[in-house]
Amino acid sequence: MSLFFATSVNAGSWQQNVNIGGFNNVHIYTPDSSSAIGVGKSLLILLHGCVQPINNYLTAQLEDAAEQHGMVVAVPDAMNKAGYSCWSYWQGTKNRTSGDYKNLINLANAMSGDASRNIDANQVYLAGLSSGGAFTQQAGCVAPDVFAGVAPSAGPTLGTSSNGALNNCEVVTPTTFKSRCESYAGSYSAHLDTQIAVVGHGTADTTVDTCYNQQNANGYANVYGVSQLSGSTTISDGTGHTASETLWTGNRVAMVWFDGLDHSWSGGAGASGDYIASNSINFASYLGQYFSDNNQRVDRNSGPVITVLNAVDNNNVLAISGNAIDDDSSVTNVEIVITDVSTTTPTAVATINTTAATNNGYFSADSTTLSDGLYLIEVRATDDLAKTGDTVSITTRVGPEPPATAPQMSDVTVAVSGQCATISGSVLESKPKLVIS
Repeated sequence: MSLFFATSVNAGSWQQNVNIGGFNNVHIYTPDSSSAIGVGKSLLILLHGCVQPINNYLTAQLEDAAEQHGMVVAVPDAMNKAGYSCWSYWQGTKNRTSGDYKNLINLANAMSGDASRNIDANQVYLAGLSSGGAFTQQAGCVAPDVFAGVAPSAGPTLGTSSNGALNNCEVVTPTTFKSRCESYAGSYSAHLDTQIAVVGHGTADTTVDTCYNQQNANGYANVYGVSQLSGSTTISDGTGHTASETLWTGNRVAMVWFDGLDHSWSGGAGASGDYIASNSINFASYLGQYFSDNNQRVDRNSGPVITVLNAVDNNNVLAISGNAIDDDSSVTNVEIVITDVSTTTPTAVATINTTAATNNGYFSADSTTLSDGLYLIEVRATDDLAKTGDTVSITTRVGPEPPATAPQMSDVTVAVSGQCATISGSVLESKPKLVIS
């Protein structure tokens, strides 16, 4: 099986070297588009690798991913570097108030809390390469309430030592991974129940042992309580670049192998820079789609849909019927509001609550006896999750059409100038005008 995704045209803009959330330098790309789910835009915070300046990500084709998925991308420069300008995943205390863990939480909250950025706090994600990948895992466990999805790429497993990074597979069992992650989360561990993870690694990586890809996936699977599914999917970006995807139940975990990729961020066609590669798929674009498709925290329930709405006059009683369908759950109530719009001041005359058939959503109700006139019927339904769908309306007349009346003239004036007379005034049609807001 194969999956194809395309690229897009850039339209947003970069802000460079922004001081925000405890970081002195953050590159931020803001797209013109919005996320296909939730409210506003999503946010992907991307962590660099060792000896890798954040400027490299300005040429990593992140703009394509951002525009495709309505995803703001923020690339912070680590404040507390260790070793070869690495994110110091093997040093210090791993909690919400220490070092760059604190800074990442502050960065995420500062950006999602800024109304002008229009970022959905339920769509904040964290990804990273190498040491940034390892730090992604740990920060995602430290603050699972903040990060709805995590995506380490070519990163050593959660809690490994610095010696475990280079050409050495430091074994971490799924049980140990789960124990470490939950201990980092502490009182926030319940939020792991709605977090999702993607792990990625290049098949040609000779820097960080490729054993970590499966090991990381197995660790997240144990944290989330899911099982690996059989088979894999080939992902193509349409330029000949491919990757292999393996999933776990509920799409809570995905494991991606970048075909032919070395120890680099997979930027896709056109990407360039140190530790930024162009010979595999655009990983950020993949993440934008995967997170959008599988986010566990966004309310995807759109509420019931009203169709085939009818209202028939039967001796000044309206027989109202239609269908109320909810694909996600069941309809618990159908509300019908009847408004007399025969006059310039519409007046609500009745509200009827009824139910819909469970097999086909059919509902019907009769109004009380109504006076002759024009009526607006508005219907909306609510499901068993208390989600109300869009209101659907029609207008219908009760009784005969009113007799035609001649237009009325008023405020007639005549102004004479020489041999000419100018006549002015107002002509009004007495037929009521329907106004629906």
